[in-house]
Amino acid sequence: MRVITCLLMIALLSACQPTPPAEAMLDDYLTRLSRVLSVEIPPTDGAPAPRMPPPRELQVELEPLSINLLDFWGFRQCGLAEVLGERNSILGRVMVPSQHLHMDGRILQQLRYCIQTLEDQELVALAEDLEQRKRQQWPTRYWNASAAAPELRAFWSPSTTPLTPGREASFQEALTALAFLAQLPERLNQQRWPERPDLESHYKALEQYALGGKLLQSLVLGTHHIHAANQMLQEAHQEETLCPAGLQKRELEYARNVMVKVFVGEVQPWLAAVNRRATSVIKHYETLLDQQPAEQRPTIQPFFDQVTERHFTFQNSLRDHVDLWKTLFEGCDSQAIPSR
Repeated sequence: MRVITCLLMIALLSACQPTPPAEAMLDDYLTRLSRVLSVEIPPTDGAPAPRMPPPRELQVELEPLSINLLDFWGFRQCGLAEVLGERNSILGRVMVPSQHLHMDGRILQQLRYCIQTLEDQELVALAEDLEQRKRQQWPTRYWNASAAAPELRAFWSPSTTPLTPGREASFQEALTALAFLAQLPERLNQQRWPERPDLESHYKALEQYALGGKLLQSLVLGTHHIHAANQMLQEAHQEETLCPAGLQKRELEYARNVMVKVFVGEVQPWLAAVNRRATSVIKHYETLLDQQPAEQRPTIQPFFDQVTERHFTFQNSLRDHVDLWKTLFEGCDSQAIPSR
């Protein structure tokens, strides 16, 4: 009895969830199309949004590097001991990947300073050895804290809603954060490593806005609905529902009103905004992946390929939709937008 009650509660809660504005807009478009074209709305279900591989397939374990106590004490002369002490503290041992990355960046910068300023040649040699070993680990550390980071998983989470019409451009902080992560290797090489609050603010933006996930939901939603609309336009053209025996019906003008006021006026601006945002995100994400170790890239490549494929399919559906509207009117010896 308790199980049945829980299931009923879940069903009621699901029923109370409001329809996302983008989905409501597209549903309304299909309803209007069905009415003016006199055709049924086909099913709009399709492939779900892509998901990143599980963390266990992405995160890579790294062996900690250590030095003896006397060497550690000697590095007080150039400020490295304090940084290493922070890294080896209790809190330092339970850091998340992004914090590990920030700490390693600080250590590498401080090692470079020690090499340039220490007079003790034994310490200089040790600092050079530590720097070399840290730099060998750096690509994997960067991988764990960028492509494989929990914040990137949250950024691409499909457990979100599509972009809201009119608010597609309100997630610039997340897009900026994605570009910032792709610049970190260059910043390290140029000795321009960011301060911790700056780095953390970008990671927070990735996680908070989930822009990638919203775009994936938008691409899937838009593709499903526009594909359904394309089927409806094709059926109306083939059946000549708006101009039987070559005679234009009054519904042809109604269809033109739906195209102009609903598609061009409401739906197309949202679709175009989603396309622009997706193009930017994919470009920055590909730049981020291009910075990764060659041996790790194959673990994330299938996900990236799915994202680009969804975008490509979305673009094709939109192009086909515009062409099908034109074909529908030409089949009735008319024009989509009459000349004035």
